[in-house]
Amino acid sequence: MLFSPALPAVALEYACLQYGPIDIAGTIVRHTYAGPPDYESVTKGDEPRTVWVLQLDERICVDANTRYPREVIQLEIELALTPEQFQRYRDLLGQRVRVSGELKHGGANYQKRLVIDPNDIEKTRLLP
Repeated sequence: MLFSPALPAVALEYACLQYGPIDIAGTIVRHTYAGPPDYESVTKGDEPRTVWVLQLDERICVDANTRYPREVIQLEIELALTPEQFQRYRDLLGQRVRVSGELKHGGANYQKRLVIDPNDIEKTRLLP
């Protein structure tokens, strides 16, 4: 391995998160994707599918377990909201929040790699 005297060597070591209960901060944004029937293009007739996503401040990784694979360099987590939760939290869209819930791997072809089933979402101004 070569090192340049002008550039310091930086070790990017940090603990990965675990699937399961989680409490994490970020900003809620809305994303629209192509849905059924082909999940390829809204302009070619696929139904638009709108989801809320928690944009994270920093990249995360999640360790593998017996059910889900390891995920690295993730900056977004899809929020798996019920219709009631969409109504309850609609004023938090675009806001910085803290989400507590269950972190899972996105299993469907239209989901993000990571998904949270939220128990609670609250507005926050504090850094994580």
